[in-house]
Order: sequence, then C-alpha cells, then structure tokens
Amino acid sequence: MQYKLEISNLTKRFGEKTLFEALDLTVTGPVILWAPSGWGKTTLLRILMGLEVPTSGTVTGVGKVGAVFQEDRLCPQLNAIQNVELVLSEGETKYREQIHNDFLQIGLDEAALSLPARKLSGGQKRRAALLRALWAESDTLLLDEPFTGMDPDTMKKAAALLKERCGEKVVLLATHDQEAIQELGWRVMEL
Repeated sequence: MQYKLEISNLTKRFGEKTLFEALDLTVTGPVILWAPSGWGKTTLLRILMGLEVPTSGTVTGVGKVGAVFQEDRLCPQLNAIQNVELVLSEGETKYREQIHNDFLQIGLDEAALSLPARKLSGGQKRRAALLRALWAESDTLLLDEPFTGMDPDTMKKAAALLKERCGEKVVLLATHDQEAIQELGWRVMEL
C-alpha cells in the first residue's frame, strides 16, 4: 500500500518564537527536507513521529515510522547487529546474516561489529542507526541528518543502500549535506 503523508496548515510555536506557520506538504515518496538551521526540521520530524505536538494543524498518513534521530539512540551495551535486531519481531534472528552483510556493504568491518555500540565512532553509530531504521517495519521513514560523521565514500555507500531499500516509500530526510542531496537525487522540499 502506497502511503501519502499530508501536512495541513501546520504551525509550531515555542512561546513567542514561530518555527513554521500554515505549513502544507504532501509527500508520496522519498524527499529531502531542506531549510536553514533553526527553522524547525527536527521539530517537524518529531511532530510526525508523535513526540511533539503542533500548535495547530493536522498530520495524516504517517503510519508506522522508522526513524533516525539527530542523536543515535542506540543501546550502548549491544553491538550494531543487536541494535538492528531490536526492531525485528521478538526473538527474530533469522536475518542476522543479511544484517551483517548490510553492515559490511556500508563499511563496518568485523572488528567494529564485535564492539558494543558505546565504543563505535560517531559515523559507525550513524550507520547502525540508519540500518535499524531501514530494517524496522515501517510505512514512513523520518531521517534526521542520517549521514553525520560519515566520510564521502561511506556516505555514498549508505545513500545507495538507502535508495535501494526505501524504493517509493514515504521518506522525509532532513539534511544540510549538499553531497548527500546530490548523491540521493531525490526531490528537495525547501521550506
């Protein structure tokens, strides 16, 4: 089923500060959300996740969400593969080899895969967070700066996997990374 995310007349204020007002968006596939720093991209994604309440307006069609937050939100004691397995059905380990291969594809070697998440570099943690979002059963992907801390070659590998896996799914990816925007080649929604 193809989802259609509809944002209607959405406004968000924090006291006197208005982040966005009367925002209308319709998203039916992958898009890049671009706006200057401080505009409220992260807040918009949090509203779509149900973690923040808008001042006014409505959001429909989000469905189940897979997300990469601005911070990685990994379980620090688990390794990268175990962190991805957290989003699978309970006791689901039959995809371990495929998850392992995904990590190899985006540049995490055996040594990194054996470490607890707290010992991974920032870029390695971002790759684990991105794979966790891709493996989660979802209708919508909400990705907040998913390529932070990745070198250009790694970002290209991660972007290629993202494009391959999400297909025409509704994706809102917030980023300032011009290389990532170019690499993904998705429509840019400038706000």
